[in-house]
Amino acid sequence: MSRYQLIIFDFDGTLAITHPAIISCAIKTFQTFNVKPPTEEQIQSVIGVPLAEAFTIFHPAIATEEIPQWIETYRLFYQTEGLLKINLFSGVNQVIHAASSEGLNLVIVSVKHTKFLNLALKELKINSYFDLVIGDDGQTPIKPDASVFYSAIQPIYPDIQSNEVLVVGDSHVDLLFAKNAGLDVCWAAYGYGDRAKCLALNPTFVVNDISELISIIQKE
Repeated sequence: MSRYQLIIFDFDGTLAITHPAIISCAIKTFQTFNVKPPTEEQIQSVIGVPLAEAFTIFHPAIATEEIPQWIETYRLFYQTEGLLKINLFSGVNQVIHAASSEGLNLVIVSVKHTKFLNLALKELKINSYFDLVIGDDGQTPIKPDASVFYSAIQPIYPDIQSNEVLVVGDSHVDLLFAKNAGLDVCWAAYGYGDRAKCLALNPTFVVNDISELISIIQKE
């Protein structure tokens, strides 16, 4: 029997290859507002960071009141074009099937808009594996705020102890979320996270391929 009873997955860069969609939609958003877009490498470096923060990083002069319009524009591009450019990492189906077969509860926590997160999961045909999907709905706290665990997840699984929960994510935001909530965390080193930042946070486990997660969740 697995030592873990609940696995909290990130989405972008952990389960799904989303950088082609994110890069394309981000560039088009900057172009819409006649602002020079960042490079593809720069955009990829902030995947997993909330949109408002990402736009501020690359356009420090943006006014606070303008950010919602930028976010809305980005999400419009994402809904109409971005969803078609998302694919799963090789091995994801096997991992979530193995976890489900072990009787583990599977949850997704992402900074992606809840609507698009659910659409992507359905399009990728993995939505049925997850008991709970938490995205950015403008009301629920977002990572790395630990209150998303305490207020939105823990009450649904009251019998599961903190040491029976594993967070799996590729960015420093995921690792900080786990650390803030006092949870074990597996860094998905194959994703988009900054290696130095992530290793500095001392993840419990590191995997270079998502298939390596199977041995972790099956270990007693």
